[in-house]
Amino acid sequence: MDTISRPGFPAVGVAFLSIGTVAFGGLGTALSIIQREAVEKRGWFTPGDITDALAFTKPLPGSTIVQVIAFLGWRLGRWPGALVATSAFLTPSIVLMVAAAVVVASLPDAVWVSGSLVGIQVAVVGLLAGAIWKLVRSEAKSWSLLIALSMSFALGFIVNAALVVVVIGAAGVTWLSRDQSDA
Repeated sequence: MDTISRPGFPAVGVAFLSIGTVAFGGLGTALSIIQREAVEKRGWFTPGDITDALAFTKPLPGSTIVQVIAFLGWRLGRWPGALVATSAFLTPSIVLMVAAAVVVASLPDAVWVSGSLVGIQVAVVGLLAGAIWKLVRSEAKSWSLLIALSMSFALGFIVNAALVVVVIGAAGVTWLSRDQSDA
């Protein structure tokens, strides 16, 4: 990240507030928006920085996207950057969640409420699939990486995510060591 620009805290706050405002759908959707806003539009990160943030935070307990945001904020401005980015990112969610809870609790039998929830869920799945596809295209650049990605996908259904990350990470070290010794 040496050649990437380092914005001031107000810019970080505004950017992550705007990302938090439109990052509906969880991790995949938010990653796609971060990719577009912080990598492509603002040039604050490389695609590899986003992948690093995900790799370092995914095995941890808790909300992965909040941890990714904190990690990225820290990369931009250490602890103050992490606090600004995380607070800004979470603010729209907190406001919208309270408003949605009030509506759902006050109108539990309204058809438009349940229909809206179903529509949102379907839209989120589509957005998540698109974000995952972008990540696959940007990160699985060789057959060995595609195999590792496929193995991770399959193992993710049957074992803990942290174990998958450790096992595939160890395999990556082995592959990289083998590739470097062949060179």
